Amino acid sequence: MSIATEPNPAETRRALIAERQQRSMAWRVIHLLGSLWLALFLLATIALACGIATFAESSFDTKIARAYIYKAPWFLVWLGVLCVNLFAVTLTRWPWQRKHLGFIITHYGIITLLVGAVIGSQFGFEGNVTLHRGAPPLDRITTSRTILQIQSPSTGATYLRKFDAEIARPSSRHLVTLAIPGSPLKLVADGHSENLVRAETIAASPSPTAGPGAAIEFSTAMMGQHIRMAFALDGGKPVEKDFFGLARISFGLSLPGHEAAAARETQMVFAKYQPVIRSEGGATGITVELSDDGETISIGAPDGTSRTMHRSEVTGQTLHVGNAAVEIGGYWPDFKLVDGHPASASSLPNNPAILVRVTAPRTPDLHAKPLLELAPGGDGLLYQISRDGAVTSSGTVKAGGSFPLGWADWQAYVTELLPHTMLETSMEPGAKGMPGASGFHAHLESPDGKTGPSQWIVAGSPATLSVGDNAVHVAYGLELRQVPFTISLKDFQVPRVEGTDTPANFISHVEFQDQSTGETKQGVAEMNHPASWPGGPVALATGLNYKFSQAEWNPSDLGQTTLQVLYDPGWLLKWSGSLAICAGIFIMFYLRPKKK
Repeated sequence: MSIATEPNPAETRRALIAERQQRSMAWRVIHLLGSLWLALFLLATIALACGIATFAESSFDTKIARAYIYKAPWFLVWLGVLCVNLFAVTLTRWPWQRKHLGFIITHYGIITLLVGAVIGSQFGFEGNVTLHRGAPPLDRITTSRTILQIQSPSTGATYLRKFDAEIARPSSRHLVTLAIPGSPLKLVADGHSENLVRAETIAASPSPTAGPGAAIEFSTAMMGQHIRMAFALDGGKPVEKDFFGLARISFGLSLPGHEAAAARETQMVFAKYQPVIRSEGGATGITVELSDDGETISIGAPDGTSRTMHRSEVTGQTLHVGNAAVEIGGYWPDFKLVDGHPASASSLPNNPAILVRVTAPRTPDLHAKPLLELAPGGDGLLYQISRDGAVTSSGTVKAGGSFPLGWADWQAYVTELLPHTMLETSMEPGAKGMPGASGFHAHLESPDGKTGPSQWIVAGSPATLSVGDNAVHVAYGLELRQVPFTISLKDFQVPRVEGTDTPANFISHVEFQDQSTGETKQGVAEMNHPASWPGGPVALATGLNYKFSQAEWNPSDLGQTTLQVLYDPGWLLKWSGSLAICAGIFIMFYLRPKKK
């Protein structure tokens, strides 16, 4: 006699899943796409890519990590495959049961989060806008995206192309070729730099009235830098240049004279009280003491030398103590002031006082910027180096010679001297560590293989490339994205911490205007409180909203402010997905049905 047993629901479910896999190709594909091995492979690859991106951000730049990983097509495809895997793994549980609720919500939350991140990355942007009070409204935002603007030589139309030389990194070994729209020409980039500077060189001038000139190269072995400067006189007026904030350099027809800088003091010296000292040009370091009876005077110098004399013997004389000249003036045995003038109340030494005038060479201020002065002289170049008015060295050097500057290990090399000179300017990579503009080196190439002259294309400066009779106008720099509204600055305020000049807040009062309807709206952007357009609950909830946050200010111009702009259309999906993930995890661990 056999006893009928009730079928196990779990075994029945597994049998159903196995059966549909055998008889349906679609279900076999779904189970393949939702397999654990595929999920592990995708997650491991994404984790490795994120690790490499983190290394790239710390070693190179965030822009590199975004271009090659986070915003790269292969990474977006990988995220898409991961979303398919997450969706397929939920289908493998069909028909769903109550215990699957948290699992399904968590997986769909991850999918929603990833979709929102991709939408924000591809269609959103970050940028900034600089506003001036009273200036016309702006409708363009400067984004962080670098583009190349090319004007077709055949149609005259302007084309925009995404191109970042820092990411592409063209070089003589890695040429980057860009097609010119509407033309058989090609733009070939063969170099890039992040610190382009304007370089000046001298050339012989055919004009006999042109002034002399010199080319100097400054170098330091300690810092590994070589900096070239060119000087040419026009009209005889000296030319002065700043040496990167470290020093000043002047080039003229002759070297100016420098009087020995002197410090002067007037000291009213008392026998029983502290002296009253008035200084001009700095302290001399001379100390004067008067005995209690006013008969003896002692003078000390900073170098340790001193002299003690009878006061009556030196009154009215000038003494030399160390490198200072000390003049002994009037004497009052019982000093008092009468109508603001020194006088003596009696002939008794009740309050002896003596007037002393001191003149001494002034010690140069070591914090003052040094000055290098140059002038043509004979068949060479005259130079003198001074600091705070005191000449520290001078001499003559011929073309090809050098002299030390006394600024660490800096040396100056005279590379060229010309009697009649004109200046020529060009852009070239600056010294390592020196600030400059970004750009790339490029030329045009025609279909027959001919190439035009190469030049540096500097960010923010239009340029023209040519080959044969063809010319192409190009511009390189950050993208200006047009927005459907205008923004203008009405007022900018910088409240201060009470009793100090320290800013307590930055408040920008702005006005938005819809370009289609003409509707205006007032906004206030301050620290931790952005202004927004169009604002309102719907725009804030969906992320279809432009947020303007306080970013920079100009202490010398309180009518100017810079706002950071953020537009993220994937905001709602990212937050919805995050909340779904939290809810799903909570259901899986805290609300799952108990086993019977």
